[in-house]
Amino acid sequence: MENAADALHMAASVMIFVLALTIAINSFGQVRQVSQSIIDYNDREYDYSYVEENKDSSGNVLTERIVSLESIVPSIYKAYRENYRIVFDNLAQYNDDKGLFRRRNDDGEYEEVYQIDLEKETIGTDEQKEQFLMAILYGNDIDNFSEIKENLRRNSGIILYDDGIYDIIRKNNWNFKESIGVYYQEQASGEDATTTPGVTTSGDDVPEANLTEKRVITYTIL
Repeated sequence: MENAADALHMAASVMIFVLALTIAINSFGQVRQVSQSIIDYNDREYDYSYVEENKDSSGNVLTERIVSLESIVPSIYKAYRENYRIVFDNLAQYNDDKGLFRRRNDDGEYEEVYQIDLEKETIGTDEQKEQFLMAILYGNDIDNFSEIKENLRRNSGIILYDDGIYDIIRKNNWNFKESIGVYYQEQASGEDATTTPGVTTSGDDVPEANLTEKRVITYTIL
């Protein structure tokens, strides 16, 4: 009788262990699905919402949509966090020839800049890069703007405008055509990098696995 009782106890313990293991596996599976759903939702704005397919005269696929201020602000933040290049194509035409900021060139003269590409700016720390983007967006509405402006002028040869692009767009109620393109940094040559929307170029002398892909978002005021 004792052996039979022990056998029943062992069988019950095994069943309880298997049941607990099954519940744990199912729980981990559900957690993974929920986590993936959250990631997919966060990325959907940038990876899956560009569904219109157009082609140019050469047959290249163009990915475009019409956007307003609410879509431009997150894209500017991504210029730093995800290595984006943001180009305001015809801003000079609608903004009295003024760009997003001015930069000192090799001749010591200041020129208007109509794009955001932190790869091309000599800005030190991550904190300074974030301050730079915030200053472009909101101008003198941010804290310590005067200090940030002076530091960028002295250390990076950058002149900020007091009016941020956020207020300028909102005041004029502009809408934009947003075009997405990709190029490889290893093939870029200064301002002549390939930025045709929807066209991806690759390097002849660099293995594809070593190429650094860069997304370009071009905004054209309508």
